[in-house]
Amino acid sequence: MSDAENLNGLKPKDLRQIWRSTLGREPPAFRSRDLLLRAYLYELEVAAHGDLKPALKRRLTELARSFNADDQFDPAPRKAAMLGSALVRDWNGVRHVVLVVPTGFQYGETIYPSLTHVARTITGMHQSGPRFFGLVGKPEREARP
Repeated sequence: MSDAENLNGLKPKDLRQIWRSTLGREPPAFRSRDLLLRAYLYELEVAAHGDLKPALKRRLTELARSFNADDQFDPAPRKAAMLGSALVRDWNGVRHVVLVVPTGFQYGETIYPSLTHVARTITGMHQSGPRFFGLVGKPEREARP
């Protein structure tokens, strides 16, 4: 049985007492036993392995603010397609090359406003252009029709 399982059945007052005796300070005034337990387990991890770096804490705080302000916020890290670069993707045995131009993305003789439009032209179905070209997440698999 793990430490968390041993603590699971404790009442909040007992959990607070264990916090004081183990960590040597007062626990936060959480009313939720579950939240208090999670905070205690986090503090044990910090004591054993060290806390998060200040820069990471700041970034997490920024992300939390962004999520609270906009429910459509997407924090996925992206690689930027630099002007003049060529994006290459093999799809169903054919190599496709897209050039990043000032007005969009050139594929063949046509300039498209987004990579998603290019990906739709190549595959015949709607999908994320940045993902298709490997700029975010995992690229689509070759076996997919």
